[in-house]
Parts: sequence; structure tokens; C-alpha cells
Amino acid sequence: MIRKYFKIGVFAMVALGMVSCMKDLDTNDEKKIEENEAALNKYILDSALTDKVTRETTGLIHYKTVTNPAGTAAKTGDEASVRATAYLLNGKKVTLFPKDTIVAFPIDGFLTGFGGVELGIKTLKTGEKGTFLLRFYLAYGSGSTSEIPAYSPIKLEMEFLKIRTEIQQINEYMEAKQYTPSERTSDNLVLIRTNTVTGDTLGSGKSVNVKYVLRYLDGTKVDEGTIPHTTNTSGTIAGFDRAVRKMRKNEKAITIFPSALGYGKGQMNSQGAFTIRPYAPLQFELEIL
Repeated sequence: MIRKYFKIGVFAMVALGMVSCMKDLDTNDEKKIEENEAALNKYILDSALTDKVTRETTGLIHYKTVTNPAGTAAKTGDEASVRATAYLLNGKKVTLFPKDTIVAFPIDGFLTGFGGVELGIKTLKTGEKGTFLLRFYLAYGSGSTSEIPAYSPIKLEMEFLKIRTEIQQINEYMEAKQYTPSERTSDNLVLIRTNTVTGDTLGSGKSVNVKYVLRYLDGTKVDEGTIPHTTNTSGTIAGFDRAVRKMRKNEKAITIFPSALGYGKGQMNSQGAFTIRPYAPLQFELEIL
């Protein structure tokens, strides 16, 4: 997992994020879009919202219910936390996110699966609330659940709770773990040595075996193993290689670094699923064998 791969399908994932689970438009899809448009226009008229709503070229229709001019706007890569509540147009509350009404996701990471959420967050600042009227392709798509019929337009109420940069995520994680850095670079590669070994650090051009465990900062294990590695050569992500170069033979350490030194916009498999989340700061537990 620490190897660098071509990030297949990222452009396609962006498109999929904007249309949820919708496939290429066919005649039925076009008909459902027209039906959604008519239903949404009727809802807007019946609810006296005509002068309130803003219509985007993406198909997003929205208006703010709470404003906060002093709030922070969404920025690519930052982690947004939102409270999201969804309804059918008849007022029935439905479940958009199965686990919780509060969700956290990276801006422009397209992890939520709902284009209306990904687009909607960009119209808000922290502390603001908005209502979003979504055609099916910005909501649950052509799929259905026990609560949501296929091709349903959705009313989404969203509150932008907070935002965290990757550096803030790293700092908060280290504080919670009570980690004291042995080294921290200007681009926020953190090294925490966990045993004492004397001698020179590996530097460049050294061939070693490295035992590793890769985790997200929420503790989720992503991968583990032992690999041969020659320092300062291509083939692994920058954060891993640079941390190994700072270590000594038989040394153990924890390294933490932002996605700029890792997988950036994420890594996907051949099925188009993320194997590494976009804009994710990472932690490696390392041992030089």
C-alpha cells in the first residue's frame, strides 16, 4: 500500500460524485429529470420560496437559513463536519447517511456519494445553515431504499459545523495521543522515535527491510507488512521514504504526515473504489529490520 500507483479513475470519480449513483443519461433518466424539475418548481412555488432560492448550473437549488459572514469557507482538502437531515418533498424525513446525521468528509474528496452535499458545502461558511433542493442525481440517484423511492428529489437541510485543515487534524491527533515529536519538518512530516538506537541515520541509498503498519488518524488500519526499500529512490510515497531515511538500523518510530507527502487526492483500485481516502493525513508505525 505504500507503493505509488497511477491514480486511476479520479476524474471519473469526480463525475460520479456529482451525479451520485446515476449512470449515463438515457431516455428514462431525462424523463425523470423533467419530473424532478416539475416537482421541485411546484414545491418552491407552494412554499413561497421563489425569491429566496439560488439556482446553479450544476442543478443545485439552495437558500441559506442561517448566515455567518465571519465563518470560514470550504477549501479543497480540508475536513468539513456537517449535520445533514433529508426529507422527501412530502415532508417525510428519510435517512441519507445511515450511521449518523453528523458526517465529516474532505472538501472535493467526493467520498459522501451525494453530489448535493459535495456541492452544497461550497455555498456555506462555518456556522451557517442551508436548505438544498436536489434532483435525484444530486441525491440518492436512480437507486432506492425502504424510505426513498428511486429517482426521488430530496430536500436536504445542512449545517456547516466546523472545518479542520490537515495540519489541525495532525496537531489534534498528536495532542490526544500525547506524542512528543523527535523531529518535525517545515512541511509537517513528524517523526516520533519509540526506542533508542545509536549510530548514523540511514540517509540516501541504503537498502533495508521495513516493517510497517499504516493507519488513518482515526485509528483505522489500512495496511501492514514488511517490504524491502532502498532509500531516496522512486517507488514509494515521499513521507514514508523521508521518514525511513531519518531512522537507524533496528530503530522503531511513528511518523505522521499530510496527504501532500502521501497520496494526495487518494488512491483507487481498478473497480474505482478508494483504497486510500483523498486528502488523508496518515500515520505509519515503522521498524527498520
